[in-house]
Order: sequence, then C-alpha cells, then structure tokens
Amino acid sequence: MQDFKNKVAIVTGGASGIGQGIARALAGEGAHLVIADIDPDSAKAAAGDLGERGAKSVAVATDVRDPAAVDALFDAASAEFGAIDLVFNNAGVYLGGPMRDCTFDDWKFVLDVNVDGVFHVGQKAAAVLREQGRGGYVVNTASIGGFTAHNGGLAYAVSKFGVVAYSEAMRMDLEPEGIGVSTLCPGPIDTNLTASDRLRDAGDRTGGVSEALSPFIRGGMAPNDIGPIVLSGIRRELPYIFTHDDMREVFKARFDSVLDCIDRIGEPA
Repeated sequence: MQDFKNKVAIVTGGASGIGQGIARALAGEGAHLVIADIDPDSAKAAAGDLGERGAKSVAVATDVRDPAAVDALFDAASAEFGAIDLVFNNAGVYLGGPMRDCTFDDWKFVLDVNVDGVFHVGQKAAAVLREQGRGGYVVNTASIGGFTAHNGGLAYAVSKFGVVAYSEAMRMDLEPEGIGVSTLCPGPIDTNLTASDRLRDAGDRTGGVSEALSPFIRGGMAPNDIGPIVLSGIRRELPYIFTHDDMREVFKARFDSVLDCIDRIGEPA
C-alpha cells in the first residue's frame, strides 16, 4: 500500500502513545481514522485532535479483551466509513519486576490484553478484509522485547514473543490474498505504558508494577516520530518494522547463540 489518502484505518490503543502517533501520521496523509481505546474520554479527545488536523475520525470505546466489543468496533467502522483498509493492532499493557515475584494475576492481566486482545482484533481484521476482497493491511504491535527476553518483565516478554509468532503466521496466511502484514517492534518510546496498572482491579495489584518500565522508556522516541516510520514500513511491505538500530548487537548475540547450539547437535558431552 503506497497511498493512504481516503483509506480507513482502525487503531486500537489509539488515544495515546504509539497508537496516537500512528493516527496522526495517517491523518497527515489524508486517511480516515477510527480511534479505539478502553478509555472513552481519551478516545474522544484523540478523535477530536485528528478532526482539528483535518481528518475524518470517530472514537469507539473498546476493550480488546472482549470479542463482542471488537465485533462492535468493526461494525462501527464499517457503518461510519463503509469499508476498512488498515488495522493497527496496537493496544497493550506492561508489568515488570523480578520474575520470582510475578503472580498469576500479573500473567493473566498482561496476556489477556497483549495476546488474547491481539488475537481477537487480528482474527476479526483478517475476516473483514477477506470478505471485502479489496486487499488491505494489518500492523501488529510487538516490541524488541518480542525477540529479547529478560527476567524483569516476564509476562510482557512472553506476550510479545507471542505477538511476533502470531503476526508471522498471519502474514503467511493473508499474503496470497493481497493483504499485507507487518510486525511493529518498537524500542524505547516515551508513552504512558508505565500507567498500565490503572487498568487492573485494586485487589490484583500484588506482583509486578508498570512503573518498572520508566527507566527504559523515559526520554525515548516521541510517539509522533514513530508514525512516519510505520507508514514507510507499510509502503515497503516490511515483515518487521523497527524503530531503533542500537539493538543490533543484542539481536546478533541471540541469533548467534541459537545457531551455535544447532551447530553443536551431537557434540560429545
């Protein structure tokens, strides 16, 4: 996809951070936006901001953990604009802290949003784009943490590894039908991901905390700077869209270690 003018895009987690940065870049290219977010007031504010920038935009309060809410999101987008061209599967949360302190509530909270939510939106997007029969594009937001696990954000790393796998499979499945898929793998972006705790029930806040991410992302790339990077990646149909190149050696060390272990198959103990 080269031209975004008059294209219709759904952006989950679109009221702030990476989602808002992508939405603003799309608005600048003449796209129409459907801003989906769990916070209805923030979604309305973000849609209003896009309207002031000249874009046609609507807000839809959406909890991606709820398949019925996801169905309603796509129905609202189709009712408003008639068709859907792009889906940015971006909503996500973070909890961090030592692995030994990770509770099942931590695990479930993160995976419910970052894996199940991505699945709900992704499967619906694939079905709608197939039914329309006019191509389209899906971007699933993972992270550099989808390739580089660490013991300080267990559930988050597991969830993002899962998004990478899901997105790779989706790309293979949809490519023959002219539907593109990219996996967005951002590095440090200065977002409000550190406030993910606000979405948890008070009784569940027993293990990891989202504020643990602050040292990593504060002072990182501004969300508005990521939008043009993402649109460039779509135009080039990249399987992975990265935002930072300073992780090259970390990635190389990981993949070299994998290949080394393969080379050592059958080696005497």
